[in-house]
Amino acid sequence: MPSTHWILASIAGVSSLAGAVQTAEQAPDAQMRRPYIVQLAAAPLATYTGGVPGLAPTAAQGQRLDTRSEAARRYTAYLEERQGAVLALVAGAPVQYRYTVTLNGFAAMLTPAEVARLKAHPEVTQVSPSTMEQVNDGNGAGGQRQLPPDNQR
Repeated sequence: MPSTHWILASIAGVSSLAGAVQTAEQAPDAQMRRPYIVQLAAAPLATYTGGVPGLAPTAAQGQRLDTRSEAARRYTAYLEERQGAVLALVAGAPVQYRYTVTLNGFAAMLTPAEVARLKAHPEVTQVSPSTMEQVNDGNGAGGQRQLPPDNQR
């Protein structure tokens, strides 16, 4: 018959293994990547009115934005360079998209630690979770279209 000490030692060993398994299961959640949109401080192409030495304004009031102009190409290169500098903080994070025209930023799959690093950077103004939203188009639930009453058609 096993001694009481051996039984207690076995129970303690199994308990410590259960704790190790729980810790290992929790670790991936802390490293799980989720989609985020990161907005940077510099003005996007559509609203840049100047201020960066050597770069002409791209947003002339009352004029249509020409994304193919020399000023637009140079400012876009500047934005992409600044985005690259910020992305260096989260090297290895999958970048889903870069925005330069109406928003200066990027969409990336980030861990909570990467989100914290980005939020602390002076060029980052906002880090927001990216979510899919279903638009209510007024057609009713289940794809059924609501029609106006017969006397209003």
